[in-house]
Amino acid sequence: MWKGAVAMVIVGVVLVWLQCPKTVSRQDYLDHIKDKVVVLCGASSGIGEQLAYKLGEQGAQIMIVARTQSKLEKVKEGAIAAGAKRVEIFPYDFSNVEESGSVIDRAVEVFGKIDYLVLNHAAMVSGFVSSNARHQETAFIKRMYNINTFSFFELTFKALPYLEKSGGHIIATSSMAGETPTSFSNIYTSTKHAVNGFFYSLQQELIARKSSVGITIGALGFIQTDDLTAVLGDDGIEIFPAFARGDVRECAKGMMNSLIVRPRTFTYPWTSNKMQRLLWFINPYYHEMINGQLPLEKAEELLKNFKERAQERDFQKGNF
Repeated sequence: MWKGAVAMVIVGVVLVWLQCPKTVSRQDYLDHIKDKVVVLCGASSGIGEQLAYKLGEQGAQIMIVARTQSKLEKVKEGAIAAGAKRVEIFPYDFSNVEESGSVIDRAVEVFGKIDYLVLNHAAMVSGFVSSNARHQETAFIKRMYNINTFSFFELTFKALPYLEKSGGHIIATSSMAGETPTSFSNIYTSTKHAVNGFFYSLQQELIARKSSVGITIGALGFIQTDDLTAVLGDDGIEIFPAFARGDVRECAKGMMNSLIVRPRTFTYPWTSNKMQRLLWFINPYYHEMINGQLPLEKAEELLKNFKERAQERDFQKGNF
């Protein structure tokens, strides 16, 4: 019995590591990024901001979208300085799902086409849902789903006809929370499970139809952005081992490369997330062991500190 289990583990590890990210050449950037039109949602900070700069370096045309115009102006300046051919800003609050298609309408009006759609906006909330009355409110849950899930759907539906014409690609930024459960971000985790279910299903549908449109789901772990680092503090960051902390610029580069290579999934940080996925497959109870290493009192203290720092910085992940 144990020999069979060991063999399964070895085979699983080999298969995981064989799925190495493909290299991208300078010619690939010229062929697939230069002059291409990218609609980048959630672009005012963090991963989205760095992705705007990476795309700018390769001469892309970008429409950057987020709630705060002043932050978008700053990112626009940086992307143009990096070499972007053209950058347009479109301030939008994705909690308003019904009008989110106006993002696509504006992009087509300005650029005449869309080559790539990057859905990177998100609202992240932490806390134990069983003991937090606000997290149980229908209005709160609906707002989270509007931003994290339903706006993703609406933008995709609106953009698909244009992406079919250009042979384009979609990146839907998700999370490892969409694959494995976490005890202190119940609502956020459920929104990401919904994102995964929708986009992996649509991915297979497009393949079956032999569509020219591709989809990459971003399976992201802990990405050490400036905002998140400041909000978590040293005590929160120490929960994550060094190999499980992703660099925001490397993550952005990997996402840009995904527009070229078109993998079904972009996993980052690569090693820790692959290990997490493998452990979850082998032993679905492993997360309970992880939870056991963090006493409830310590978790509640960390969440309290997180909330206080977030309020001080008016923090929302992705600046939706």
